[in-house]
Amino acid sequence: IAEGSAQGGGIVHMAANDIFQHIKGATDRIFLVRVSFLEIYNEEVRDLLDTSSNNGHLPIREDPQRGVFVPSKEEIVTNMESLLQILFQGDKARVFA
Repeated sequence: IAEGSAQGGGIVHMAANDIFQHIKGATDRIFLVRVSFLEIYNEEVRDLLDTSSNNGHLPIREDPQRGVFVPSKEEIVTNMESLLQILFQGDKARVFA
């Protein structure tokens, strides 16, 4: 994730660029972009943005209104750079075998 840019990066960089280009072009609407970063490893769901509690492990829940969800930490981002900064932070917390 840390390598690349909007013009020459991988799919994450290109997707982030597309999201904010679309937002920039839609001046008649207001957008709120929230980011979470989860990892499924050894059949456990971990929140890569909130490793302070419960070792980051999250329960999978089901709600009649929301459906299946994971209660994870979310960050609000306003541009591509802040989005990538959050993803860099979460990438550092990943587990590698």
